[in-house]
Amino acid sequence: MKQDRKEKGNVPNLRFPGFEGEWETVKIKDFGTIVTGNTPPTNDTENYGNDYLWASPPDLGISKYITYTKTMLSVKGFKKTRKIPQGSILVTCIGIIGKMGMATKDMTTNQQINSIVVDSNFDYDFVYYAINSQISKYLSFVSQQVVPIISKSVFEKLNNHSTFIEEQKKIGRLFSLIDDRISTQNKIIEQYKSLIKGITDHILKGEKANIKLNDCVICNSSSLTESEFEGSKGLYPVYGATGIIAYTSKYDVEEDSILVIKDGASVGRVQYVTGKYSAIGTLNYLTAKKNFSLRYIYYLLRCFNFDKYKVGSGIPHIYFKDYGNELIYCPPIQEQNKIAQALSLIEEKFNTEKDILKAYSLQKEYLLQNLFI
Repeated sequence: MKQDRKEKGNVPNLRFPGFEGEWETVKIKDFGTIVTGNTPPTNDTENYGNDYLWASPPDLGISKYITYTKTMLSVKGFKKTRKIPQGSILVTCIGIIGKMGMATKDMTTNQQINSIVVDSNFDYDFVYYAINSQISKYLSFVSQQVVPIISKSVFEKLNNHSTFIEEQKKIGRLFSLIDDRISTQNKIIEQYKSLIKGITDHILKGEKANIKLNDCVICNSSSLTESEFEGSKGLYPVYGATGIIAYTSKYDVEEDSILVIKDGASVGRVQYVTGKYSAIGTLNYLTAKKNFSLRYIYYLLRCFNFDKYKVGSGIPHIYFKDYGNELIYCPPIQEQNKIAQALSLIEEKFNTEKDILKAYSLQKEYLLQNLFI
């Protein structure tokens, strides 16, 4: 049985073999020098170019390593900012708090980011993950203004913990390997996603459209509301704009369908569902007419341009009476089935790789909670 940390002292729940003793309580400023970024004058276009990375919040939180920024600086612009070296830890402290990254070369940031230039007696990978493990706790120090902020003076005094440099390196190396694997996994997923899109794009754009969508599918509507299923229980799923929103003992549909979000921010997103289910009124569900493969139509609709059919100045809507008149390409049913089967096999692999990514992410989260204090 694990002992409570209060009983066993200032040590993490998990440790590499051979390491003993309590960890030291430190402030973020003890890890190194804190640098708040700045912005060179934007009215001088010569400050901007392609020579140096200049990070802003949208550039962080994508992956650990900062190798690209949406805005780059010229040599002239870079000289007007506060340089941070390779290995520095970047943390957003204005706006969306807690997004992180690590500098891969000399670079700079805007004023929404505080960076830790890590001292030589700390392992910079360890520092990165030590801060990452505490982000949720640091959010309680956010100043609730119009724009959320953790000031530099507050940021540098936030508590953390440290250990012997040898243990730091072990921990930093482990998490770096996990993040490298997560990065690789994301690339694999993107390749499968691109492959599916490439094939369907070829069908949509490479072949001459020969039939209207409404000649291939039947559009069905629902008058059900989400509130009708509050507290409901059962075997059959109820679908809404966010996916399954409830389970119930009754169902309205008993055939494969394509769910299409017809109202709201996610308008036009499609999902293939099977079995017995119900759907609320924010969705249309499409079923296949004779001699048409619903799976084939589903893959085409994943790359379908619904934007031109959106109406409404506030909440966007799409109507089947409009987008149902769109011409698409449908070969004979045998070829539809072959294409759908091939794409389904790729999608199965895609979903398997997503499950693997989720497992790595959960493993990382567990270790962050247990290898740090």
